[in-house]
Amino acid sequence: MKKPLILITLLMLLTALPAAAAPLRLFVTEINAVGVQNRDEMKQTLQTLLASRLNGDTIASVGSAAEADIIVSGSYISIGKVFSVDALAKNSAGKTLARSFVQGDKPDELIPAIGKLAEKLAAELNALYPVASRTAAAQPAPLLTAQPSAASSDIIKSAPAIQQAPKGEFIKPAEAERTATGSWLSKRLEGAANLLAVGKTLSGGDREIFLAEERRLSYYRQGSEMKLVSETKLNNDEKIVSLDTIEGSDGSLDIYVTMIRADEPSSQVWQIKGDKLVKVAEKLPWFFRSFSLAGGAKKLYAQAMGRDADFYGDVSEVTRSGSSVKLSNPVSMPRYGNIYSYNQFRAKDGTVYSVVINPDGYLLVYDKGQKELWRSNDKFGGSELYFQKEDPDNVRVTGDKYRWIYMNHRIQVTTAGDVLVGKNDGFWVLGNARSYKKGAVFCMAWNGSSLEEKWRTRDTQNYLPDYTYDEARNELLLLQTVQRPGVLARGASSLSIKRVE
Repeated sequence: MKKPLILITLLMLLTALPAAAAPLRLFVTEINAVGVQNRDEMKQTLQTLLASRLNGDTIASVGSAAEADIIVSGSYISIGKVFSVDALAKNSAGKTLARSFVQGDKPDELIPAIGKLAEKLAAELNALYPVASRTAAAQPAPLLTAQPSAASSDIIKSAPAIQQAPKGEFIKPAEAERTATGSWLSKRLEGAANLLAVGKTLSGGDREIFLAEERRLSYYRQGSEMKLVSETKLNNDEKIVSLDTIEGSDGSLDIYVTMIRADEPSSQVWQIKGDKLVKVAEKLPWFFRSFSLAGGAKKLYAQAMGRDADFYGDVSEVTRSGSSVKLSNPVSMPRYGNIYSYNQFRAKDGTVYSVVINPDGYLLVYDKGQKELWRSNDKFGGSELYFQKEDPDNVRVTGDKYRWIYMNHRIQVTTAGDVLVGKNDGFWVLGNARSYKKGAVFCMAWNGSSLEEKWRTRDTQNYLPDYTYDEARNELLLLQTVQRPGVLARGASSLSIKRVE
């Protein structure tokens, strides 16, 4: 008698437990696109964007209308640079449940606009179907695990080794694995910064850090935490496309802010005086970048913009006196090379090679005669930062009055000849505008015939707009976008620092 009583009691207890809240199953159809090029591609892209942003704890995006409780359809209309995205949610019987729309003034506002649209729809649907009222129809059945056969025993044995792999910040081949690395992470920093540069190490051990948004330069001191010391905002007709630092012979630190104004470079130089950012030069008609050519001493370089070319002529070393710039020691660029896509590395036998990221994102290696020796199979780089130039000669072909020029991730080369390069993954939106979801930094070495991976960082969970390797301290600094900017908000960033052991 006792056993049946116990079973009945257990059943009553289980029945009394609340059922798990089930997410609303939602399917997003292709979004009708009007007034855009590559219409079919755009429809699928918008569908993917909206579905991914609706997917969450309370709403689950499914792969077909047959699986869904709710069907979302929509339209995208573009007139000039202004756009509107409308969405309509219906149940399986065709009853309208929710409507919403968002607008934007320029193409690069599309991604945050889709996020806002998803938030509006999700709020309306959750109000109609409160989470507390939903119950899971059934729990998934337990998976049945087959017993390993003799033929598959070697594969089964290898699984624990994979699961027990070190969980450090770097992924390395087994023969190169070392102890897990230490790391430091800042708190949330206001502003979605695009660019990062490192200054001096101060007497107390703090490090100077400079971040740049499109029209804002910020100066931080990084110690146990990031402390904002000073910042300055630029004019609305100026856009920062590069941020670099170089220490002068007198010990002062110059901060080179490469800017585009009226389709032309109009760069500035800033210094720290006391705790303030002070402008010491302006209206410099050059692109600037500081880097260590072939792993040598860090130097400042410049390149001009051509009338028809985005980057024109050789890359040359810079000597500045006030607002006057003197160029010397020109470096001839191989194909696809420019000041933002180029570096050199020295192989173990002393041979110097050039390395370039081409416009499609592939790494290329050239010999001294500028003959291409190797090209990567994977793409690297990937940046959402760009500037525009009027392009009347091609407007009939592209349908766009402007040409979009994207900045490249920096290529850094160590004194040992290792090549460091960033890589973002994501998807394209609206032909030109880009969106990336995760990033990593790769360290590669020349093996005599190709660049081969030595290690890489684990993927960030955010877009990686910039990085830098502080070789003196053996630390890798990664800048991440944790919230993208919107019409009324600056967004947010974070900085992580990982020690390379």
